[in-house]
Amino acid sequence: MKTLFKISALLLTVGLTSCSTVFRTKTQTINVFSNATAAKVTVNDSVYNLPAKIKLLRSKKPITLSFQSANQQFDTIISSKSGPLFYLGNIVTSPLFGVGYWVDLTNKKRYQYKKNIFLNDKEGLELYEYKADKYIAKREITDSLKQVEIRENIKKHVEVTAIKKQKNDAIEFKRFNPTAGTFRFNIQPPTLSIIGLSKENMKIDRFTNSLGGAGFGMGFDYYYKNNRFFATDLSVRANVFDVMWWSSNDRESFKHDLSFRKGHRLKRFEFSYGLSFTYSTYNYKKYNYNNQEIKPMMSDDDDDSRKFYTNYRTIGFSSLFHYQLTSVMYVGIRYNPSIYSFRATGNGFDYEHVIGIDYRLKF
Repeated sequence: MKTLFKISALLLTVGLTSCSTVFRTKTQTINVFSNATAAKVTVNDSVYNLPAKIKLLRSKKPITLSFQSANQQFDTIISSKSGPLFYLGNIVTSPLFGVGYWVDLTNKKRYQYKKNIFLNDKEGLELYEYKADKYIAKREITDSLKQVEIRENIKKHVEVTAIKKQKNDAIEFKRFNPTAGTFRFNIQPPTLSIIGLSKENMKIDRFTNSLGGAGFGMGFDYYYKNNRFFATDLSVRANVFDVMWWSSNDRESFKHDLSFRKGHRLKRFEFSYGLSFTYSTYNYKKYNYNNQEIKPMMSDDDDDSRKFYTNYRTIGFSSLFHYQLTSVMYVGIRYNPSIYSFRATGNGFDYEHVIGIDYRLKF
C-alpha cells in the first residue's frame, strides 16, 4: 500500500508541476539582425542597434518590431506559439488525464517567439541573394572574400534546388494529367473483400458471402488517349485475413484473377470495365466427430477433420471505380462478377463475385 501511495504521489507531482512551468523561464532572448549597413529596431519603447539580442517576456500577445534604416522604415509583427516542450514534455501526464497540459495552459511560460528574425533592408533581391544576406547577417561575417564565396555557394544550391523542383513538378503534373503514350505500373496491397460463393461448391447450401483481407495484385495502365486507357491486372483475393493455419476457416476460397479493362478518366476520377478470367481454389473441412459431442475449448479441430481441395475456372466481368488521392495513391471500389464456370462436375452458368475496396499505388 505504501509503494502504491508513493507511485501515485510521484505521478501526481509530475502532472501538477508540468514541463513548461518547471523548465522554462519567464523571458526569452531573440536574435534580430539585418542586411542594412546601420539600422535600429524599436521593441516595447526600447531602441536597439542591429544586430541585437533582445530579451522578451513570454506572452500570448504578438510583439511589434519597428525597423529603421537609411533606406526604409517599417513594422514587423511577430506572433507567439506554444513550444514543443508544452506538447511533448507533458505526454507523461496522459495517464493523469493530461493534467500537465491543463497546468501549462494557465502559464505564459508555454509561449515562445521565433528565435532568429531577419529584417531585409534591400528591395528586389533574388531568392539566393536574400538567403545569402540572411546567412551573412546572422553570423556577422565581414570578410568580403568569404561573403563572395557564400553568395556563390548559395546561388548554386538555389539553382540546383529550382531545377529539381521543376522536374518534380513536371512529373507530378503528368501523374495528375496523363497524356497519350503514358505507361503506369501499379501494385495493389491487401484490402477488405467480400467473396461471393455459389451453391455449386461443396458444403454450401445457398449463395454465401464471406469477408476477407488477404490478397495482393499488380498491373499496368496504358493511355492511348489523354483520357482513355487500357488496363491489365493480375491479383488474388481470399475470404481469410491471413494465409497461415491458425486463421483457417471451414470454407476457404482464393480467387486468382486476370482482368482486361478499358478505362475513362475525368479529372481525378477513373472508371474501367472489361473481362475477367478467374482461377478459383476452394477447400472445405469435414469433421469426423459426432456433432453432438462436446469438444474442449482449446481443442484442435484439425485433429478431428479432413480438408478437401477443389479448383475451377470462371469467366465474367471486371469493373473498377477510382479516385486519385495523391500523385501515386488511388482508392476505390472493385466489382468482379463471374457468370460461367468450368468445373469437374460440369460446366454452366454460375454467378459468383468479388466486391471490395481497391487501394493501389501507381508509378
